[in-house]
Amino acid sequence: MADFDEMAVEFELDMQHLRRKLHSALDLAQIEAMGMTPRPFHEDTPIKLSDAIYLPVLGGEVLRNGQRTPSPTFTKRSLEGAIDAGLLEGRLHRGKMTVTIKALRMWLDNGAPAGVKVAAAKPARTPAVKSNRERERVVASNALARQMLDGLKTNKK
Repeated sequence: MADFDEMAVEFELDMQHLRRKLHSALDLAQIEAMGMTPRPFHEDTPIKLSDAIYLPVLGGEVLRNGQRTPSPTFTKRSLEGAIDAGLLEGRLHRGKMTVTIKALRMWLDNGAPAGVKVAAAKPARTPAVKSNRERERVVASNALARQMLDGLKTNKK
């Protein structure tokens, strides 16, 4: 009888262990079905800057069901500034600036400035540049006016 009681207890413990595993498997299946698992990305896939701020490598999160959480540290503008400064490798892909996860990792490993928004610097216009530009505009304006006058003269004849 003692052997039978031992077997019953052992059976009950095994069933409890199996029940826990089944419940955790069911929970994982429901999470997967709802799309609440992280979406994988290939290292060399070009990703638009507006989407890159959601990548886990920058502190964001992208789930399979489409929910996204942006990076608390980096913005699209900070990525653009890093590309303009030559610190981050970006490529034009179908008319949009893109980055890869590999390039982002290299940028972060090289000490990316956290949260810094680099403003695009415009070159100062010297008086010589201004005067040259004004001369070009005058010449172009005069040429356009002469063409219009010549067009009116030929129409009258």
